[in-house]
Order: sequence, then C-alpha cells, then structure tokens
Amino acid sequence: MRINRILFTFVSFLIVLPGIVEANHLSGKVEVEGGKKLKNLIVYLEPAESLQKKADPRVHKVLQKGRRYNPDLIVVSPGDKIQFLNDEDREIDHNIYSLSKFKNFDLGLGERGSVLEVEIDKIGSGNFYCSVHRLMEGRIVSLNTRYFAVLESPGNFILPNIPPGNWVAKVIVFHKRYKSIPINISLSDTTHKNIELKVVKK
Repeated sequence: MRINRILFTFVSFLIVLPGIVEANHLSGKVEVEGGKKLKNLIVYLEPAESLQKKADPRVHKVLQKGRRYNPDLIVVSPGDKIQFLNDEDREIDHNIYSLSKFKNFDLGLGERGSVLEVEIDKIGSGNFYCSVHRLMEGRIVSLNTRYFAVLESPGNFILPNIPPGNWVAKVIVFHKRYKSIPINISLSDTTHKNIELKVVKK
C-alpha cells in the first residue's frame, strides 16, 4: 500500500487554571534493529495506571483526488468521525468500504463533490478501499489517546503538552516481522524528557 509521506503531530492543549502545573514535553528517537527503514511508525502514549478521560470527538477529513486517498493513513480516537470528500477534478465516483473486523462499513457510491461519513466506535486498525478503483487504499488507526506522532521513517519525534503522570510509550509497526518494546515514563513539574524507543525483529 502506498502511504503518503505525511508527518502528523497532534497537539493536545491543557486549560491553565490556578494550582495546575503546565504540561510536559516528551521527545525522543525511534531506532529499528538492523537499520531497516520502516515506514509510517506511530509513536503514542497511554496512561500507565488508569484510563485516560475520553477525548472530545473530532472530525477528520480524507480527500479523494486523482483516484487516491489523501491522507491514506489517518489516526483517530473512538467517537471521532471521518468525512470522505470526493474532490476529483472530473466526474468520477468513489465507493468507500472496509471489510476489517475493526470497522466494517460500506458508504455507498459518492459522486464528485459528495461527502460521506463514518463514525469510529472502538480502538483498532483496518484498511479501507474503493470498489470502483482497485489502487485506492488507506488505513485507519484508532487509539485511546491524543498524544501521538506519525513518523514517515525511523528517527526523532516530539510529543508536546503531555499532562504530568505515569505513561507507557509505544510504537505501532505495520511490518509483520517487527515489534516495538514499550517503556514506562514518569513526567512531573513541566519536565522535558528524552527517550529512545526500540523496534526489534520478532
């Protein structure tokens, strides 16, 4: 699957109130065993001790132009909606569907200028396609967190505005022969930590 080289850094802001400390920054580097140039690694944080408060729902937009999805990798959270906009220059129809166990849907045929929408209701990942154009393919990843970044290749990352607390840092790897090693992190009092995340062969 051809994935557009797009770096997403989603920033979550804290409301600054009396008695509440500012957020932390977490930076680091993802290294892959053997130096393999894996694509589209998703670095993210999960609370180590308790479930994070459910994030406010968001609406994400995916364009359909040139018989391609843009972006063709989209990271969301449960409760979010994805709108597929047919932005073709010519009269071209698209039919967006997914047969994945994570989210099975068929949005039907959408003509040029149409907007088709699907709501994501759980965590997981799955691919979506167009029944009209066999080369159109994308992937949805749903995480129970807003603290993540998508790297087009192994390297440096930064996650800004992380609330104080204990977290687990993880990496989603799409290559079936590799896995990441999670690490525990403790952030407090506007600290700025630098970590190294390892991706190794299974």
